[in-house]
Amino acid sequence: MSFVIDLDAERREVQYPDGIPVQLGGEQFIFPAELPAEALDPILSDELDLVGLLGEVLESSDGDAGVKDVVNAIFRRPTLPRMFLAAIRETYAILLGDQHEDFLAQRPFIGDYIRLTTGLTRVYGVELGKLFRSADSSENDSPTSSPTSPATTESTPDGSGFVPDSLDSSDSDG
Repeated sequence: MSFVIDLDAERREVQYPDGIPVQLGGEQFIFPAELPAEALDPILSDELDLVGLLGEVLESSDGDAGVKDVVNAIFRRPTLPRMFLAAIRETYAILLGDQHEDFLAQRPFIGDYIRLTTGLTRVYGVELGKLFRSADSSENDSPTSSPTSPATTESTPDGSGFVPDSLDSSDSDG
């Protein structure tokens, strides 16, 4: 018998059997090999209402949102930045479990959170933008459509918090 979806297929735990190692402040933190669904709960909470914010931004800009539209929407929700930061911290608490206090003791910068989130997003294969995308937006097989930017971009230099496409490092000491 064949399956359309095989949830027993090889998982990321095979690639990272001991979890995903991340270094910050000279310490190593181990993130789970698979993203627990509950880790998205703080980001997708009704209180934070990022889905509502996204809908508001897209509606006010007729689907062509820019930075100005996002900033205007945030200013209409002055508690959003603090709530968003709390949701990010709660997400990392879920992911790190007992290691979370040690992680916070390293006093991660906003840039650390951004690089870490970007790297984990690649490893986990989850992008919030794809979760929120409507079925009729974006992809179009029309002969008159064309991409507005290249399919891949490499804009972050290696020396500034570079996150490799693969966290599997054969030249590490670990």
